[in-house]
Amino acid sequence: MSATTQNTEAIRADRLFTDPRNFTDMDAWHGVAGDLRASGEVHHFHDRAFGEFWAVTSHEGVLEVSRQPEVFPNTKDAAFVGSYSSMQEDLPFEVKTLLSMDGDEHTKYRKVVVDWFKPSAIRRLQLAVDELVAEAMEHIRDTGGDLDFAVEVALPLPLRVIMEMLGVPREDEPMMLELTQKMFSSADPELGSKNPFEALGEMVDYFVALVAARRAEPTEDLTSAIANSTIDGEPMDMVAMMGLFAVLASAGHDTTSFAMSGGVHQLAANPEQFRRLREDPGLAMNGAHEVVRMTSPVRHFTRQAQQDITVAEHDFRAGDRVLLSYPSANRDEAVFEDPHRMDLGRSNATHQLGWGHGPHYCLGAQLARMEITALLAGLANEVESIESAGEAQWTAGHFVSGVKHLPVRFELT
Repeated sequence: MSATTQNTEAIRADRLFTDPRNFTDMDAWHGVAGDLRASGEVHHFHDRAFGEFWAVTSHEGVLEVSRQPEVFPNTKDAAFVGSYSSMQEDLPFEVKTLLSMDGDEHTKYRKVVVDWFKPSAIRRLQLAVDELVAEAMEHIRDTGGDLDFAVEVALPLPLRVIMEMLGVPREDEPMMLELTQKMFSSADPELGSKNPFEALGEMVDYFVALVAARRAEPTEDLTSAIANSTIDGEPMDMVAMMGLFAVLASAGHDTTSFAMSGGVHQLAANPEQFRRLREDPGLAMNGAHEVVRMTSPVRHFTRQAQQDITVAEHDFRAGDRVLLSYPSANRDEAVFEDPHRMDLGRSNATHQLGWGHGPHYCLGAQLARMEITALLAGLANEVESIESAGEAQWTAGHFVSGVKHLPVRFELT
């Protein structure tokens, strides 16, 4: 059913962006978000947990804010992840990540790892990714084509890629997956925990030990590069280093897995698009952008206005907290024709904002695009058709979320 005709009674419009349960029915969510866009680009909200904020729902509005990081910087609360001050008490240090850094500090810390995610470096991973996709196709064949795609393919594939980059042993991958889910899906009754910072603390403990090992005996992995890096000629601050690992080890796979599961969910609902992909596998690269546009696993980031400024015909005041809604921006009718329809050949699919924009553009965007492209190409080569074999289930999460269970039936070639 089209997002514009879906019954939206179950969605609380006043908590559209902050109630995790709203994101378990994305058709209904997009229906409400579309109504908001039709009435204006910026909307005021006052949430009992997160306080007062302004939500930017249009594509151009999100771009305009993102292009001005000096006016709209991040803060330590770069996203609505809970009551920060109370959860922070569970950690013996102030959380510090790339997501909450700005300006020169952000540039210096990002530079430590950016070479590992440049196109030339990502191309060297192509063979490894292709092998993992081949393993996934073999698993699909072993199941006879009936499986929970989200759990059996979309989760392990990108997880394995980033863990191998970091040098995390394969036997530790289930633990890292569990910690990531507890952090990003803390509101989900199946996957989450009451306090995502507890999971963050466990992840920090793990990487503190791994850093010590890599400093004693450096290897060729990304962890060694980080462990032995310097900032302004001095060893990297350990707290910032742990924040860097937390982002890489969690966002490095969770968002991609949700894009993959959501993308296959869309292909099952749009069989003509999968036929089109089979006839022209060259659509896979553009299709990766369309998958991210349609799924937008990162639901928002927040910024804080540093001065009075007019953006998207709204007068922001210094101190205003601003939520950038990526799922809404990626379905903006002013930019994307028939935005709720999947179109693997969409001419402006690359305009999607699912990986952000500006200095905080997703560090792993090139890697994610390669992984999604390889998966689409693999499916086009190995599968005749895709159909739903049960109801898809979505995580309850307003920061990072997506399809967590996807029963599908593949007709194999």
